[in-house]
Amino acid sequence: MPGKKPRSSARRKALDAMRKESDRQFEELIRRRLAMPIEQRMNFLRTRLPGGGSCR
Repeated sequence: MPGKKPRSSARRKALDAMRKESDRQFEELIRRRLAMPIEQRMNFLRTRLPGGGSCR
């Protein structure tokens, strides 16, 4: 029958589990980044030069 798809509770459970794991990993990434010193977290903003200056 075109247009109708059977609803699978196993598929829904698998997708929910994947979503929860993805959220957990994202939160873990944030925790790891926040645990780093500010210089390492924000190193994409500016590069420090030997003379005391900085550049983009």
